[in-house]
Formats: sequence, structure tokens, C-alpha cells
Amino acid sequence: MVARRSSPHALWIARAMARNDLSPLAPEDLPRLEAICSPRAVRAGTVLLTAGEEVSSVLVVRHGEIHLAARSTVLGRQTVAVVRAGGVVGDIPMLCDKPMPFDAITARDGVVLQLDRGRLVELLRTSPTISLRWTTSVARRLEENQQRILAMLTMDLTGQVATLLLDEREASGDGPPVVRLSHAVIAQLLGARRPSVSRVMRDLRRRNLVHGGYAEIRLLDLPRLAAIVGRDGITPPCGQGAETRAAPTLAS
Repeated sequence: MVARRSSPHALWIARAMARNDLSPLAPEDLPRLEAICSPRAVRAGTVLLTAGEEVSSVLVVRHGEIHLAARSTVLGRQTVAVVRAGGVVGDIPMLCDKPMPFDAITARDGVVLQLDRGRLVELLRTSPTISLRWTTSVARRLEENQQRILAMLTMDLTGQVATLLLDEREASGDGPPVVRLSHAVIAQLLGARRPSVSRVMRDLRRRNLVHGGYAEIRLLDLPRLAAIVGRDGITPPCGQGAETRAAPTLAS
């Protein structure tokens, strides 16, 4: 059972770590998790972690958005993954004792929760329930990343764009779900050329599947978009309720 007076940060992290209640948390788990959480307000454009550095603290996105970017001598920084509310940055290289593979840069103003590396490792070692939830989170992110790679290898660009739009959509109140990514970022995520992505988006607008302007694409017909990529069901959008979903990452 969960302790009644647990802080909202610890409870929120515990829920974000697993979509289902895999196991009941022990009464002492949430206070211990809360003790290592340090909320930090961040502005858009802030570099939170740098490629090559040792991870000294893990970041959990409370609000906002973080882009993981690889460095290219020709193209500069290229976004390889987007991490939103509930997403974790830095835990995989930390657990593998590897340096951070990407730059982590905030794309929107928000709040991140910093968890000290040493104290987090000790908590995972001594708390089976939190360890199980965290392991589930890592496995889910790696599985989603594999699905993204599979789509890129087996689908044409229209299918790749449709897959990304479905995966990166967010709830938008009473209106249709929205994807807040520019064509340039979509192209970087897919390893495609921006003009080619814009051409696909024009075709989707012509077919009344999407609508919108710069960095705000509204998805008008989810079933037809899902049909393009051969999906039978549609998962909840990002940021919906406590069970938020992070964008897939190779090593976030």
C-alpha cells in the first residue's frame, strides 16, 4: 500500500514508471524516493546533459520537453529522440556505466526532477518494487525504440511519418490530438530530408488526415493514420493522465 502522506513528486514518478500497477509499493518506498528528488525549473534551450559526460544525476521530465541530440560535424546537432512528461533521461547510460551519448536540451520551458545517481542506485538495490517499475520503464522505452527502427527499415516515408505522428501525439483538451514538432525535427528523427517530409505532410493534409501550421500538427483521423501503418488499435496520447509515455530513445 502507498503511504497516505507521500509527496506528489514521488507518487507521480512511481506511476510514470509503469503503466500498470505491477506490484504494491511498500510504505517506506515513496518517502525514500521523495528524499532524492530535487525539482528544477528549466528554460527552453538549456543544455541539461552533454554528450560524453558522466551521468551524475538522472532526470525525470515533470513538465515540458527535452530533445536528445547527436552531434554532426556537417549538420550540427540533430534530434534523435523527444522526451516528454514521464520520460527519463540518463538512467540507461548510468546503469550501464557509460558516458551520456547525446546532448539533452530543453525544447520547452518546464520542470525536471533530478535524482542523485548514488542515492538512486542504492534505492533501486534495496527496493524491489521501485526497481521492478524502473526496469519496466527501461524495457518499454527500448521496445518502443525497436518498433521505431523497424518502421524506418520496412515502411516508405509516408508510413514512417504516420508512425511518428501517432507515437508523438499529445492530448489537446477537447480538440483532436496534436504533434508539436516542426517538419525539420520530424525529418531529423526519421533521418529524412525536410522537403520530403513536407511533401508527405502536404499529402496528408490533402487527404484530411492532418491539419496545422508550424510545429503544431493536429491529427484529424487517427483510425486512417493507423491504417497506413497497419495498426489495429490506438494507444493513448502522450501526457494523458498519470500514465504518461516518453518518446522512444536509444539511451536516454
